[in-house]
Parts: sequence; structure tokens; C-alpha cells
Amino acid sequence: IVAHLESSGYEPEFQSRFHCNPMFGSCSPVENIIAVRPGLEGKHAVLLTAHYDSGWTGPGAADDGAGIATILEIARMVADFPPFDNDIILLFSDSEENGLIGADAFAEHHPLFRKVKTVINLEARGNSGPSALFETGDGNRRVIRMFSRSVDRPVGNSLAYEMYRRMPNDTDYTVYKRKGLMGVNFAFAQGVPVYHSVID
Repeated sequence: IVAHLESSGYEPEFQSRFHCNPMFGSCSPVENIIAVRPGLEGKHAVLLTAHYDSGWTGPGAADDGAGIATILEIARMVADFPPFDNDIILLFSDSEENGLIGADAFAEHHPLFRKVKTVINLEARGNSGPSALFETGDGNRRVIRMFSRSVDRPVGNSLAYEMYRRMPNDTDYTVYKRKGLMGVNFAFAQGVPVYHSVID
């Protein structure tokens, strides 16, 4: 991850700490990887994030290697664009599978979090079928309209969220949503389109 970011001109940093997420009562060491594409104004930021750890029972190609690969590709493309108004923070979070610990460590302890106004979280749901938007924050009309205009083949419906919220698991987006941030939770399957236009 670091080598790819550096080859695109970024200067990645590590957030290294031992952290506990009281939401799950779990603790672990964290090695978050963070890079920033500065904006013209730099007052606010969009957080683009995926976790690079995986569950013990799988190699992590879908959960969440697909999200990591997508963010690296977006980072490469964005490096060639003129700067956006807002900063883009690229967060490759650690220890999501242990209880969203890396995301919580970033939200609680990293000074960049204070600039974040919206979140795009890339997560895995299944290993086939289209990629889909499966969760947003409350008052999401503008987000849904932007999504439908920006993505060639948008997929998402409220049924997916109703099913997800009844499941006994969460994603890193849960941390940010509980802090009142608006954003989207994308579910990636095997075929991964690049949603670069969403951050524009």
C-alpha cells in the first residue's frame, strides 16, 4: 500500500497505537496508513477509506482487498487531476475485523478527523454480483441524487440496508455514522468498478 501511494506522489504516514473500541469492548494494536491529497481551500475533507486486515477464515481478496485496490486506483487517478476544493484523506484502516478498532482510533485520536465532513467507505458484501451502495446517513437525498448522477450503473436500495442492519456485524462506516457524519457505505463484490467520479 505504501509503495503504491509513494509511486503516485503521496507521503503516507502511519498512525500506530494500541486502541480499544468501547462499542465492542475489544482492543488491539493499530497500524493505520494515511495519505492526503490537499485541496485548494483545505478547510474540509472527504474521507475515502477501506480496511486492509481480513478475517481469519479468508484471504481477504474481497473483504477488503477489493476496497483497498479501488482506493489505490482512485489515489493514482486523483494525483493527476487538478486539486479539488476539499482535501481527500485516504485511510487504509487496520483491525476492522476485531471491532472497528482502526477506524475508531482515527476518529478519536487523529487531528485530520476534525476536517472530515463526509465519508466514503468501501466494504465487501458477498463474492459475486454488482457492487452496491448499501448504507448512508440520515437525510440522504442529496447523497442519493449525487450517486445516481455520478455512477454509470448505480445499484442500491433500502432493502439492502434493512437486511444489513439486522445482521450481527458492522463496518468502519458505523464509527463515522455514530459521530454524525454523512457518507456512503459501498459493498464490493468480485467485479469492482472505480467510483472516482463520486469524490468530485
